Amino acid sequence: MAIYNFPDIRPTSQTFELATNTKRFQSPLSNSIQTISRKGSHWRTTMTFSNMMPEDRAVLMAFISKLDGQTHRMRISDYGAIRYGNAVSPETPLVQGSDQTGSTLTVDGVTAAVSNYFAAGDYISFNNELHVVTADASSNVSGEVEVSIAPPIRKSPANNAAVEYAAPFGVFMMANNPKWTTESPFNSTIIIEAIEDVLA
Repeated sequence: MAIYNFPDIRPTSQTFELATNTKRFQSPLSNSIQTISRKGSHWRTTMTFSNMMPEDRAVLMAFISKLDGQTHRMRISDYGAIRYGNAVSPETPLVQGSDQTGSTLTVDGVTAAVSNYFAAGDYISFNNELHVVTADASSNVSGEVEVSIAPPIRKSPANNAAVEYAAPFGVFMMANNPKWTTESPFNSTIIIEAIEDVLA
């Protein structure tokens, strides 16, 4: 299995959703409801490329064919995302310590005392996982940031693993069998559905 960068062609529309692995249990006696959250939450996206020019159509056709269905993977971003935090570019935050799990990631190696280094709604990626920041997070005087994220960490990243915030991505696999529709004069439409590979 190979992981490829998605071609530099922006979709005309994209849906992006976090599919949680939460289950609901209801008592048949009292009708009380309990919920439990389990591992396996993942991102899903549908990208529509409308009125494509022939050269873009050719690039996307070749890329889809290269993926060979679900044989290979692709790096995809939320194309509508805007970064609101004050992360200092081009520095690279690093995971501080191994064995991190749960919904908080501690990073270091950033500029000290920056208010809202990451802001709620920003995306970050590490370890081939895409996460959304769920609360504003400032760096302390030691250049460390505790970041609240969703979904929870699936696989503990290595100490000093790089954290991407400028162009964060998830590793996705194809969920449909994309086809291209062409209308005169050679304008094409392609729809790609993909789900995050939780084992990437």
